[in-house]
Amino acid sequence: MPERTARPAGTWLTTAREMHDGVAVVRVGGEIDVLTAPKFATAIDDAQTTDTGDAPYGLIVDLSDVTFMASSGLTVLAAGAQPNPRGTRLAVVASHPATLRPMQLTGLTDLLSVYPTVAEAHAALRTTRPSDDRHTQAEQSG
Repeated sequence: MPERTARPAGTWLTTAREMHDGVAVVRVGGEIDVLTAPKFATAIDDAQTTDTGDAPYGLIVDLSDVTFMASSGLTVLAAGAQPNPRGTRLAVVASHPATLRPMQLTGLTDLLSVYPTVAEAHAALRTTRPSDDRHTQAEQSG
């Protein structure tokens, strides 16, 4: 019988950031555990500021390529569910049981906006996009 070699947890995590029409998309792949959660948290924090220093109005965290998510990853997502000073709205893409099931069991799906695809998350954020003309709104209300 062949011997199985155990791979240590947290051996890999990939993150990539893209901007699409004022929405930052953080694509995450691999395993989110106690060793990789800091990198996951940093990727989310970094995505909340654009290269020009402005905050995107929306942030999509795409977990489609995540194969394992421990409680430390859930903690990072729970922190993202809290209101942030930049006003960035968070949406999470999760349809695989490795990511969706832990969020359901812990109740995070009640706190987070979770969608099965990036396209659906982006469409939902687009419908709640703040107006680009804040002066006009202020003048109309005052």
